[in-house]
Amino acid sequence: MNVIVIGPAGSGKSTFVKHFLDFLKENNYDVKAVNLDPASDPIYDAHADIRKFVKTEDIMKKFNLGINGALVKSMELALQHVDKIIVGGDYVLYDTPGQMELFLYLKHGIEIAKKIAESDFTVGIFIVDSTVANSIENYISILAQNAVISLRMSIPTVTVFNKSDIVEINFTPSTIKEKIKEVEGILAEIIEQMLGFIEYTTVRYRTLKISAINKNGFEDVLSIINEVFCSCGDLS
Repeated sequence: MNVIVIGPAGSGKSTFVKHFLDFLKENNYDVKAVNLDPASDPIYDAHADIRKFVKTEDIMKKFNLGINGALVKSMELALQHVDKIIVGGDYVLYDTPGQMELFLYLKHGIEIAKKIAESDFTVGIFIVDSTVANSIENYISILAQNAVISLRMSIPTVTVFNKSDIVEINFTPSTIKEKIKEVEGILAEIIEQMLGFIEYTTVRYRTLKISAINKNGFEDVLSIINEVFCSCGDLS
């Protein structure tokens, strides 16, 4: 099974991959990690690494590009090598670039995700920093972003709030409607209208709270990955 880990910079994606990889190994799974970020060396033992074929710093020099242009070019070139880094296992964790938009909105990133999904059942883990979910507006926006990820990548995606050891999230899908009553004006109307879309696309899978650095909540992550597989995949 493939697990594509995606999220904004600083959310703790690579830390999650590092410690979740260890967790799965400790539970005797055949698990591998793959680095899809051409701009960063992995902090974990990567079974495959796109930087073996494409390095953003080299692209900057070769094409005389700034960092942003080099990142875009790197993803274009990475697509040419993706077949070389797709591997098999009970679970394969694909760590995506720190700049989420590179993977989510560029056609090259979408094509990479598509090729990965063609190799085995694939689920997305949307990692978010818990400190960002400090208001009902932000919480709803995060769930909406998860829906966009599912739509763009054509895979079921689960929202995972990381760094729960730092801040407690008081919002849950079941209490959102009550929280909306605390919001005034047109913003409340917008949030309420968004709920139907969000519920249809993502809230059928519960959101999770974890601390990647402390390995808290990993049992729940594994459980929901398997839950998504059972509801979407072929168990025969």
